[in-house]
Amino acid sequence: MNVVHSIGLGPGDPELVTIKAKLILEASDDVIVPQSDALGRSIAKDIIVHYVNSSKITMYYFPMNNNRDELKRRYTELAEKIKALVAAGRKVSYVSMGDPTIYSTSNYLTEALLAIGVAVTHVPGISSINASAALLGIPLTSKGGDFGVFELPEDVQRTVELIQMHETSVFMKVNKKLPVLIEAIQAQPPAAAYLVNRVTLDGQMSFDLLNEPLPQEPLYLSIAIVKRKRLK
Repeated sequence: MNVVHSIGLGPGDPELVTIKAKLILEASDDVIVPQSDALGRSIAKDIIVHYVNSSKITMYYFPMNNNRDELKRRYTELAEKIKALVAAGRKVSYVSMGDPTIYSTSNYLTEALLAIGVAVTHVPGISSINASAALLGIPLTSKGGDFGVFELPEDVQRTVELIQMHETSVFMKVNKKLPVLIEAIQAQPPAAAYLVNRVTLDGQMSFDLLNEPLPQEPLYLSIAIVKRKRLK
């Protein structure tokens, strides 16, 4: 029986796709690509066209409206289509940005596939967490330390509490909630705090949130790294 591959594409730079991911994509008959933009734009597609012919690509639209019933219906619908392709003997992969196990749409599709008896194998990808720390040239953690990864809360006090829990705190899905993070670090200043936007992509930017002017508008595809202890 064919196994469906869930592939992490990395943070955006096509050169950060792993060799294993490249080989599986090239061997696939069908590559399912998530699309959150109704106009058809997709960073994931921009990456994989470097490795597969566009005739293999199937775009699938997932509206970013947090309507759980609608999203569940669409994941279930897509899972059934993939199951039919597998039953016909086709090799199918689906892709997601970063790593498929970290805040990824592939988690939901994987759940829908497993529920109808379709086997899935994950291919890890470089996450924006790793890419952002590498860009900044700072350790996420070192011997004797630790770090935590969180979706940025909407509550300032909760954000302060999370920062105090670990040597390093990584906040995902910052975007429009950036003012919450700013208020939290102003209320209880950490040793260092950074915001990275569009890591490895065109327009990549980074900000020292304690010492530089802050962005004036929400920045989609942003990640924050906060160091409670001083860097040695």
